[in-house]
Amino acid sequence: MLRASLLLAVSLMAMSAVRAEELSAPPNRTTAAPEAPATESQRFARDRLMEMARFLGKTDRFSASLRIAYDVVQDDGQKIEFGETRELAVQRPDRIRIVATSSDGDHNSMLFDGRFITISDDAAKVYAQAPQPGDIDATVVHFVRDLQMRLPLAPLLMAKSADELQRRVRSIDYVEHTDILGEPAHHIAARTANVDFQVWIADDKQPLPLRIVMNYPTAEGQPQFRADFSDWDLSPRFGKKAFKFKPADDAKRILFAVQLLPAASSPPSGERANQGAKP
Repeated sequence: MLRASLLLAVSLMAMSAVRAEELSAPPNRTTAAPEAPATESQRFARDRLMEMARFLGKTDRFSASLRIAYDVVQDDGQKIEFGETRELAVQRPDRIRIVATSSDGDHNSMLFDGRFITISDDAAKVYAQAPQPGDIDATVVHFVRDLQMRLPLAPLLMAKSADELQRRVRSIDYVEHTDILGEPAHHIAARTANVDFQVWIADDKQPLPLRIVMNYPTAEGQPQFRADFSDWDLSPRFGKKAFKFKPADDAKRILFAVQLLPAASSPPSGERANQGAKP
């Protein structure tokens, strides 16, 4: 198969390679500290990135559409691109809904409702659910660190988004000012310990991300992940059922992959249990 089994991975909405230590553990002595911006270009780039992160972190609710493309490296080294469209809804302090339609027509979803984390695969007629009372930031950390899952562009969902990016970005610089995406935008390139990324941020009073490209230089084949944002709404009206999960009558509940592992053999924080899942 070109893609890894979704049932084995139970990573139905995995997007960016955000590791557990990137969200929950402070840098240790062996981790290089972020470089202080040395040039005007670097300072300007970091200011724009922090401006975007603070803006999203302070926005009480928002929705957006994403067009996704990601590489899956085959056994022979060839990279095959797959795609998805995703609908994102966030309502602070404790609600997230992500609904995805993959390039083969499958529909998957991820839901945080303030009480439970739920992911589901409509085609396979399965869902996994775990209790998690708490706000979005705590739930994101639990999802990544404890359930060993990967989460869509996780720092952008958090109220403390700016703190997370400030802590994790090792280097950054300004590439150019461009309107290639249909509106004026700042094109920025940066690196964390594990990911090289580029982000195009609207040059506007609402500094929203328009496009993000991630490259994983330490992963086999150096795959890429690409996301284009559209239809941003910063004051959406969510219905009462928007963040409620109701499984289909014939849906079967299964466990998250990490819940299948004996406690003694559970992977340490930072290692993902869903090997081979989508990036």
